[in-house]
Amino acid sequence: MLKPDIMDSFDIIISVEDKEVSLTLQPEEAGVYKVIYHGMLVGEVTAGEYGDSWRSVPMEKVTPGIYPMYEHDASKDIPRIVLDEVVLQKIGEAMHN
Repeated sequence: MLKPDIMDSFDIIISVEDKEVSLTLQPEEAGVYKVIYHGMLVGEVTAGEYGDSWRSVPMEKVTPGIYPMYEHDASKDIPRIVLDEVVLQKIGEAMHN
């Protein structure tokens, strides 16, 4: 069952570069979620037609709202978050668990 039936933000934990990363997902319009990492907007994701695949919303269509855009800080020992196919799949799996 997909977790976000409510409009409140929620946290998920996924593995990126062999490290656990906590992401906050903020539901927007139907089926679209802002992906927030350390208070910064990484992007937006949306479910496929049947909720079995996830894709990122093109950045030109993303509205940051109150969040600054995410910029990776290479000086910190934290993984770089990119909404690629692997990360999208992990987000989808975490949302269904």
